Amino acid sequence: MDLMQNATDDQIALLGCFVALAASTALMYVSVFLSRSHRKSQLRETMNRTLSLSARGEQSTASAAKGSQRKVA
Repeated sequence: MDLMQNATDDQIALLGCFVALAASTALMYVSVFLSRSHRKSQLRETMNRTLSLSARGEQSTASAAKGSQRKVA
């Protein structure tokens, strides 16, 4: 820590700016990483809901088609 005692005010301010820049870059990286993983999980949930709804729709369409075939035949 001898370096900090011998540093001028301008050098300490410059070092503080670099530390703040590094901290904000790290925070941005974490935010982007979490956003991507959250988006992927939402996409999976949406796809699962869509697939389950479409499977239900196919089942109900198939049962409705069978029911209409029974009525006609």
